[in-house]
Amino acid sequence: MLTPDPSGLPPTTVATRSLVGAIIGGKYRLRRVLGRGGMGTVYKAENVAIGRTVAVKVLHHHLADEGVTIARFQREARAAASVGHENIVDVLDMGVEPSGAPYTVMEYVRGKSLAQALRDDGRFDPTRAARIAGQVLAALAAAHGEGIIHRDLKPENVMLTVQGKKRDHVKLFDFGVAAIIDSAMDPSSDLTPSGKTMGTPAFAAPEQILGRRVRDARVDLYAVGVLLYQMLAGRVPFERPTFPELCRAITDEPAPTFAQLGVEVDPRLEAVVHKALEKDPDDRFQYAEEMCEALVPFGAEPPVELFESTDTLTMELRQLRAREVELEGRVAAPAHAAPPQVSGMALLEIAAFLEARFGAERAAALVDQHPALSGALRGTLDPGAWYASPRPITLIEQIDRAEGRGDRKLVAEAGRFLAQRAAASARDALGAHAPTPELLFSHVPEIWGRYLQVGEVTVAKLGRGYGRLEIAGFPEPSLGLAAAVAGYLDEALRIAGARDVDVRVARAAALGDDRDVLEATWSS
Repeated sequence: MLTPDPSGLPPTTVATRSLVGAIIGGKYRLRRVLGRGGMGTVYKAENVAIGRTVAVKVLHHHLADEGVTIARFQREARAAASVGHENIVDVLDMGVEPSGAPYTVMEYVRGKSLAQALRDDGRFDPTRAARIAGQVLAALAAAHGEGIIHRDLKPENVMLTVQGKKRDHVKLFDFGVAAIIDSAMDPSSDLTPSGKTMGTPAFAAPEQILGRRVRDARVDLYAVGVLLYQMLAGRVPFERPTFPELCRAITDEPAPTFAQLGVEVDPRLEAVVHKALEKDPDDRFQYAEEMCEALVPFGAEPPVELFESTDTLTMELRQLRAREVELEGRVAAPAHAAPPQVSGMALLEIAAFLEARFGAERAAALVDQHPALSGALRGTLDPGAWYASPRPITLIEQIDRAEGRGDRKLVAEAGRFLAQRAAASARDALGAHAPTPELLFSHVPEIWGRYLQVGEVTVAKLGRGYGRLEIAGFPEPSLGLAAAVAGYLDEALRIAGARDVDVRVARAAALGDDRDVLEATWSS
């Protein structure tokens, strides 16, 4: 499962003794070595209590030389295990050996790694590459929805197996190792190979190479771009003889076109690959589902999330929609009010969201269908200026009704997008350390003021793992507004490191309540 890095760089060498024959955790007898790497050793093992074959990964003890790192490793591995997705290897157990080495027990997957398949088969045809990438993205979409970011995606962590008559069924693993990688990404280390490792540099996003402590799911989408590039070209985008040269290429140089490598690839597919490889995260795909959708024409399966969702926020939005339908005609329509003052920054962000979600051409066509807003969105906007403009959320609501299920999920996605874009500014304002979820929640009224000069937003209650937000005085109450704020809170809290985030709209002015009330709970 762990094989030499296909980037051509020499792997980090760690002296380890074989544990074959040993019993780990009191019940897992290690039968043989499946693979070794810079992070640890994977063994084929047997649960002696029930006779089940499993895979056990024992991490090098020097990667977890402090209790905090071990706790984070266990927390992330446990969280990944709870996702329960068909394209994610099941984590069955975990623990720490007396030597201090953490280990995880996983389902035993018969098959080969993507790294091995690339060595055996060379370049993949576009349909096979898109199909594999689509499954990786489906797994990431499920993990990202739980606030889990992999951060060490590479061919060795993608297993290809057979499920029924389906070849190349993807199983993704090593989510828990992200905690170790994150602790190793200290700017003072200059990312040089040492006792701790940041993972495979050829698949690291520029912001990871630069040593930024980011909890941003878009680093995984960059890595999928590298995987897809490698499957299509037979090599990674950047190959350099030394570690510093490789890092400089990733952060400063554009990826070679396929034509430069003498490889023929559909220009539309190449555009998808290069968008994933953009240096600036804001220029990449913003969600795993979005990138998967872009690969559907080339062989990827449509993301299931497009058709059905069981995440708490989506279900909450659908319940609100059902209540809205039930009360139709029984809640007095609000009196017509003058358009609110909307910041140029908000309008620019909405335009960027539509372009990221639908592509430039389709986004322009959708905006043109809303004349009241198209003039503002198509004009030259000053981020610091204020505009008397119809609510941009109304435009997204209309698109949601036309293109989706009408449950305002697209509106919540816009809120998530704003949260991702605001995360960088929040880091600038609050210093190098990311805010805690509680501190982030306390700043919501200030953030609101950057977008709108109308309505009164207050943090009514705030405690460890709980916050209550109230919105009053908005002249034309809208469920769309509540959905956008809910999406913003859900994503912003996850970016701030919150786990088990649950955001609900407890009261809605658009449904006859005196104000909008949003309640959020989370664990740290």
